[in-house]
Amino acid sequence: MNGEVATVASFQAGPVTGPRQESVRSLMDVPLRQTVELERIEAPDDEVEPLLERGILPGCRLRRVRNSPSGDPIVSVEGTLLALRRECAAQLFVREVAPASSGESPAEILATRTA
Repeated sequence: MNGEVATVASFQAGPVTGPRQESVRSLMDVPLRQTVELERIEAPDDEVEPLLERGILPGCRLRRVRNSPSGDPIVSVEGTLLALRRECAAQLFVREVAPASSGESPAEILATRTA
């Protein structure tokens, strides 16, 4: 499957309809410090596997914490900070979720204080 684009989708019961479908957007379009849930990854096969190995899976919670000096996003994935390339983040499609009631993880608090 060289060069083919793979779509990794979350498993859902029934079709996606209504407002949920409309709220799906690229991770690059998400403002800083907003928590979102990964819906799907639209990337070539060779780019998907490293993301999956790092815990970026459909259904996981992501949060854009800050940007690197070059403008690439630094995201919190279930409390772990990862630096992504803009091109990679543009292939991650997410939807908004309500903030967790437990608050921020220590890594997120540290990252926002040093931003």
